[in-house]
Amino acid sequence: MNDTFGRIFLTHDLPGTGGRIKEQPEDFVVEELPLYEPADEGNFAFLLLEKTNLSSLDLVALIRTHLDLRDEEVGLAGWKDKRAITRQWVSVPRDKVTDSHLGKLASDGIKILQQRHHSHKLRTGHLVGNRFSILIRQADSEAEKRAQDIIQQFQTVGLPNFYGPQRFGTGGDNPKKGLALLLGHYRLRSVRKRKLLVSSYSSLLFNLTLKKRMQQNLFTKLLPGDIAKKHDTGGIFLVSDPEKEQPRADRLEISATGPMWGKKMKRARNEAAALEEKILSSQGLTPDVFRKQPGSRRSLRIALKEVTVGQEKEGLRLEFFLPKGSYATVLLDEIMKA
Repeated sequence: MNDTFGRIFLTHDLPGTGGRIKEQPEDFVVEELPLYEPADEGNFAFLLLEKTNLSSLDLVALIRTHLDLRDEEVGLAGWKDKRAITRQWVSVPRDKVTDSHLGKLASDGIKILQQRHHSHKLRTGHLVGNRFSILIRQADSEAEKRAQDIIQQFQTVGLPNFYGPQRFGTGGDNPKKGLALLLGHYRLRSVRKRKLLVSSYSSLLFNLTLKKRMQQNLFTKLLPGDIAKKHDTGGIFLVSDPEKEQPRADRLEISATGPMWGKKMKRARNEAAALEEKILSSQGLTPDVFRKQPGSRRSLRIALKEVTVGQEKEGLRLEFFLPKGSYATVLLDEIMKA
């Protein structure tokens, strides 16, 4: 694979399972794992919702309509797939929630699994990650062994933390719109959609950076000036002595990070900075374009854990956990190569 969003295969030398996903929404089940438990008191209602074949933007639109809310009053921890069954928490002002309102949501096919209360709004990133249960239909006769071989490699060296294709929109033009917003050539009233589009362009730059490191055999290696991330705590630090820190990277305790450009992003130095800035300059940009964006660092790898593979009558079942911000489709593309 070498697509327009910067992704390439790490396991290109291993055959895939083939097959198809998302033939039916129930083939792709996602359960959001919250960062904290609601306190059961406060001015915000936390609703655990189950949606089927509905995008996150459409979910927000339905909530706004039925509860008579402004866009910014609806809180989400993360975005979820459309062609799937997904369970996620949503926050809304407590005084806007009535049995009548919830009944209208239910009439649109949204299941209200829990209602709790909390002292503050749910915000993007307020989740540990997501648990997936995915069925691959029409897979190869050797699919189970092939999947196990690929997963074993990821558990040894890590899974590339690419942004998946859904980050870039159905038609793939979200990054283009995001860049136009950054350059002032395009305007939007919706703050939520503006953030989504600008983030899409930043995600493309991250993917291009990760792709370049993989092509230069730097996926698992630390460079002088890298900003590394600890997988257990999420803490980041400057790598001043790569030789000293490399054994920790080899054990998947730490990984180099890539840039999500913005004013708060911790800048790499030396060789790592040169690589990241070259990607940016190849787009005809300087860091100043992102001066109004928050910015952050994103790990280049995921330490893949809690994976099970099993053959069922309908196909191959994969169950796994991914940390927040990571994409199941990246793992599935590597496994299926379809």
